[in-house]
Amino acid sequence: MPLNSQTAKILALNPSGSRSFEHAAEKAKEIHATHVLITEDLPVASWQMGSGEDPYPAWYLHQPALLKIFPPDMIKPYVDPNHAESVASILEERCSILRTFGLKAYYCTNEPQVLSEAFFRDHPLLRGPRVDQPHRSRRPHFAPCTDRPEVLNLYRESMQMLLQRCPEVSLFSFLTTDSGSGFCWAPALYPGRNGPPECEATSMSDRISTFLRTLKASAEENGREIELNLVEIPPRRWMAPTFDEPEAIARKLPRGLAVNSREGPDGRPFISGTGLETLWGNCFYPLTGLPRPVAFLRHLAASYRHSAPRKVLAFTDSANNDLNFSLAYEFNAAHASNRLEQMAFLRKIASRIAGEDAADPLLDLWLTIDDIETLLEPLDFGPILRMGCVLARWINRPFVPFPEELDSTESGYWRAFLFQAKGDVQANDLADIQGMRMFSGWGARMLVERTIERILERLETSFPLAEAAGQRKTLTRLKALRCLIRTCRNAVAYQAQLDRVNEANVPPDPDPVLGTKATWARNDLLRIAREEIHNCIELKCVLSEAGDEHVLDTASSPQEETIMRLGPDLQTQLVRKTEIMFEHWRDYDRLFTEPNV
Repeated sequence: MPLNSQTAKILALNPSGSRSFEHAAEKAKEIHATHVLITEDLPVASWQMGSGEDPYPAWYLHQPALLKIFPPDMIKPYVDPNHAESVASILEERCSILRTFGLKAYYCTNEPQVLSEAFFRDHPLLRGPRVDQPHRSRRPHFAPCTDRPEVLNLYRESMQMLLQRCPEVSLFSFLTTDSGSGFCWAPALYPGRNGPPECEATSMSDRISTFLRTLKASAEENGREIELNLVEIPPRRWMAPTFDEPEAIARKLPRGLAVNSREGPDGRPFISGTGLETLWGNCFYPLTGLPRPVAFLRHLAASYRHSAPRKVLAFTDSANNDLNFSLAYEFNAAHASNRLEQMAFLRKIASRIAGEDAADPLLDLWLTIDDIETLLEPLDFGPILRMGCVLARWINRPFVPFPEELDSTESGYWRAFLFQAKGDVQANDLADIQGMRMFSGWGARMLVERTIERILERLETSFPLAEAAGQRKTLTRLKALRCLIRTCRNAVAYQAQLDRVNEANVPPDPDPVLGTKATWARNDLLRIAREEIHNCIELKCVLSEAGDEHVLDTASSPQEETIMRLGPDLQTQLVRKTEIMFEHWRDYDRLFTEPNV
């Protein structure tokens, strides 16, 4: 029995290509969804990287900002017309597919988003707030001031252009104050509350209300009705909220407009974010295809309890879309409202997939994967596998005692994709991830190692379960995950020990007497390095044995490798990493007295 339209109105997917999108739309129709997300897996706007000296644009290259994809005449000289048309055409094609199924489109991006410095040089009065994170950028980045009538007119034109080409779009979600977006004088802006002085006195409620109402009115001028939810990046304890009083803002909005999922004019719930994160927000990224039915079912059950009339079911990994569709399709009939009923429901699905004899190990396997996901949460200052293995390139950069001495042949294949906006000192520090020191120091090493010990224990129990359940592809992914997890442990431990040795600054004895043994610090650092070498070899073997199977998310060509996505020649790079580490093995003699026994 499918989800009824009163329970689930939106289905968010991670489509890949028109054929996959058509299949997803067909499945969405089967479970009585009303909307399908169209803004995932789009071409990256690499033109915004400029000369590449500043890594910060990587945070918004994949976000289809209205003004950049549907640019008004004033904006056209400052965007790449080929990229804009490419993305607009894909969105148009997806909407055409949805039209055949009688479905609507769901459009997600970040707004108001950064515009180029060239635009603001030519139109200085339209410059709004600085919105970049200062420790992650090499130059300031500014969004337009939405208090200016000219900027509102730009958004009005852009919205109308979008709806003319993509009339199925009726629901929007804008994330703000993150990834190159923000409003003037918002308290949570990363550089601090800022903007043009002439609009400082404008209340945030008036600013947001005017912006959202402008977009809604522009759609109505085009004969369209839209709904729009503006959401802030969820603040952590050290962050200020973007909207101090979202209820006050909601009271200035009509029905169909919402702030932080509070809909005007009375602040009632607008939408429930019931589903898993986007592919890049997945805690296992860059690993792909790992089934997460326990987490999906947990979010699905939460959607039933939420009073919001709009629900989001996020299918973020196309390898498991069919499994998640089955869960969504049958959940309503299962009446799985509590934990026990949910486990019985999953047991039934497991039996269908693996057979009655293998159902129990498959269910245990799914529960173990969920345990691992839970154990990863304390390390989430941004998912550690993405922030460390990808953005800090732990996965393919060599761990050496003097990284500053690596020449271009040893660093060229990874250094250009290292998300590091400061100098070489920070770039050479494995623990310095975009100005965040959460994994730096001996205490961090202890906490990370203990957390990862528990994850590795759970991973070891998952292997026989995957074999017993006949889940060969899942077993391959779990082995790759083990390698990624070990790399995280080794990177943090290596840097902590290296820092400790450098701070002690004990010069090695050039002529140690017979009987001199290696110090504990030397043995520890070399052990970590050797473990990482063998770990890289193991990961290379896992990927080789998988063949064409998509285990890690990588670019399809070297030209498409970005800060956010690994390159297609990762296996070769893993080998190169181990070679470089061995080539610099005698460098440790400059840190420690060599044993002489």
